[in-house]
Amino acid sequence: MNLTDIENLLKANRILSSTLEIDKLLKVVLELAAEVVRAETGSLLILDEKTNELVFDVALGDAGQTLKTIRLKLGEGIAGWVAKENKPLIVNDPANDPRWTRRADDKTKFITRSILCVPMVHQGKLLGVVQAINRKDSSGFSEEDRIVLEAFASQAGVALQNARLFSSLKQEKEKVETIFSEMSEGALLTEDKGNLLLCNPSGSRLLAINEEEEKNNIWEIFKNFSIAPPLTQFIKSESSLITFEAARKGGKSLILSGLMKKIISEKKELIGYLTILRDVTLEKKEEKLKRDFLSLMSHKLKTPLVAITGYTPMLLEDEELPKLQPYFKKAIEAIHNQGVHLKQLVEKLILFSLIEAEELKLNKRQSEVKKIILEVMNGMKTVLEEKKINLVLDESLDKIPTLSLDQEKFKEVIKCLMENAIKFNPKNEKNITLSGTFNGLEICLSIRDNGTGIPSEEFDKIFQKFYQIEESFTGQVEGAGLGLSLVKRLVEVHGGRVEVESKMGEGSAFIIHLPLPDSKNLK
Repeated sequence: MNLTDIENLLKANRILSSTLEIDKLLKVVLELAAEVVRAETGSLLILDEKTNELVFDVALGDAGQTLKTIRLKLGEGIAGWVAKENKPLIVNDPANDPRWTRRADDKTKFITRSILCVPMVHQGKLLGVVQAINRKDSSGFSEEDRIVLEAFASQAGVALQNARLFSSLKQEKEKVETIFSEMSEGALLTEDKGNLLLCNPSGSRLLAINEEEEKNNIWEIFKNFSIAPPLTQFIKSESSLITFEAARKGGKSLILSGLMKKIISEKKELIGYLTILRDVTLEKKEEKLKRDFLSLMSHKLKTPLVAITGYTPMLLEDEELPKLQPYFKKAIEAIHNQGVHLKQLVEKLILFSLIEAEELKLNKRQSEVKKIILEVMNGMKTVLEEKKINLVLDESLDKIPTLSLDQEKFKEVIKCLMENAIKFNPKNEKNITLSGTFNGLEICLSIRDNGTGIPSEEFDKIFQKFYQIEESFTGQVEGAGLGLSLVKRLVEVHGGRVEVESKMGEGSAFIIHLPLPDSKNLK
């Protein structure tokens, strides 16, 4: 290798390092390689991983476009052999070499007299092969030419892989930018100090951000909003995700539902925040209208229901009633039973409306959980006997410590869960087990049944107001779908949470988690 060869090798290296436009880059490198090994022409074939075939990607000379229509299987021709064996090959008399194929010559009318072919490999992975065709003198290609061409192929392999990675990253970046810009939700990316790095059109519109300003800081922007829970707590905490609600302080009403995610580096350092915002102003207005309507109708219905459920027992006590018409007593019993049922529903609606409006006042006092459970069971004694419920109160309930509870509200929680366990169990033998655990931070109260179970996709939905699982699945849809929603809200106002565990055909368990007053690490 002389000084000119070395200079061409360095020149190729500089070209490979300066651009990621792979088509132009590889052509220039191939031209330099052909010049160094004194070849008339050359070609670079890329391995198509889908078909496991070699494709002419770059070919010098007039026949270049024609060659691009040819595909070689691994093992076919000199190039196919080199790719399959992953070894370089010098053939200075291809016409007498059984590995050579005339397909390229026949198609291009070119005459191949000698071939130097080397594999193009990057980190042990075959990317393709590089060929030098017809040495300009009659001596044929040498081992020195092979070493030089391998050096070029190695550089070309690195450049090709880098270009592919760059192209892949570019495509992914374009996808992300398209999704980001087309999102109906506002999306903001900020650095750790809150300075805005990226904001989509929806985000700019929702927060009135002027992107032409040099610095937009999300913490400054959020000063115009009342945010719950406060984001200052989230910033200081170890939590990586928070959902919040932001209401604009002045001007036209604007309520945003938000999600903020901390972006953490590989070194476990905070490097920024991703915030997603959705305009829920209309939803909140509609919810308030529905809530106000429910509250109004519930109170309006309560007065006539009091009269109905108050007078029907008096009528039933009248011994002369059956003498008038035999069906009178049966009709009044039906009116009374349905009136009581409707009254209970109205009371649930009123309680639900109070919780939704955040106007519910809790009358908390130290309470024994098992004592509350026994009172509920006593009130449901008739139903439990009629439905032949096998009720088990596990001895673990005795170990639950006293808690600060609103006893009447907590009774409603237990009653609703018991009613659900009975109502949605079509089996003849109905089993319900109540048990409890205490881990020092919280108490867990479990109400388990042996019903049909709940599909996993329904777990979140069943706690939505007015939601019921399809009749075809449960076999009945009695009720208004308020029970579990009411349970969830009543437990949450006590600082706790409810979760469900269920296995199809084996039953379900609703587990109430309630923190102790001094429990600060509850998640």
